[in-house]
Amino acid sequence: MSHTPPSQEETCKLARSKDDRQNILVFPVDKASAARLSNSQSAQSAIATVKPAATNTAIAAGLVKKRYLHDAVNDTKSRLYSGPDVIASIAGVPLSQVNDAIRQVRFGASWPDLSYTPQIKWVLYSEIEKALYLLGYTGEWRWLRDQPTLAAYLKARTGKERDHPCVLSISNYYVAVSGGVFCDVSSRGIVVDIDDAEGRRKKVHRVFVVTTRIAPSPIASRKPVRKASPRGKLDQLFREAIKAETGAVRVKITPSEVFIIRHDGSGWYWLGSRDSVEDSILRPHSDHRLRGDTDEAASYRKAMGE
Repeated sequence: MSHTPPSQEETCKLARSKDDRQNILVFPVDKASAARLSNSQSAQSAIATVKPAATNTAIAAGLVKKRYLHDAVNDTKSRLYSGPDVIASIAGVPLSQVNDAIRQVRFGASWPDLSYTPQIKWVLYSEIEKALYLLGYTGEWRWLRDQPTLAAYLKARTGKERDHPCVLSISNYYVAVSGGVFCDVSSRGIVVDIDDAEGRRKKVHRVFVVTTRIAPSPIASRKPVRKASPRGKLDQLFREAIKAETGAVRVKITPSEVFIIRHDGSGWYWLGSRDSVEDSILRPHSDHRLRGDTDEAASYRKAMGE
């Protein structure tokens, strides 16, 4: 869900169209202004219909959508934290992509090579700026020496801070504000009116103002876990056959050898070369150490097509 509320200086009323869920501003105008407005809207409609690429070019050229935020979409299994929440609300991307951007900021583009996926909870203000940069947004931080309350800051905003998307550092968390809409974790990532914002008496320490749109950067992500390959299934059946044939509790298979640990816990015992062990299971012999007469050995032979 997206919101486009009016500026605080504008005297307007909201009207909702049956075919459009976005809010439209209706201004009191005279006949001459109405004619100019009608001509302007017709021209804009023609441009949007005939040349849709022009709008995309304009966005790529640096335009930032004013008085607008996105609901933060949490597509992960973790809870919503304030830093990732405000980034998702401004950039309009799901939380999983935001977390990947923050991981890339912290660990570099090679972070998927780590043996684990770092969990993202609290973030630094500098990481918010860098993550937004990766997602295609630039801006600047401004420190507030007098540290006004949230209510006082929202009332006294001027310039770009009045209608551009902004990240506010409040106490030990972050919120997103743009014009008359607000988003934070207290609303569970849902965009609300600034009059409904919680924590209005808390101090605002610094503000990051989003000023420009840029081309987003590639963001590294972990590839989906692949399903077990047929070879992996065969290896598992091979291990089960060895355990059944020897009574081992653990099996270690290298490219050339097989080792087992028995119930007596006497340590690793060399069972033989991998080729010979496999041959004993695939071609049962009653006089061999591995006779190949267990159900597990039969399952392995069937899987191998023997």
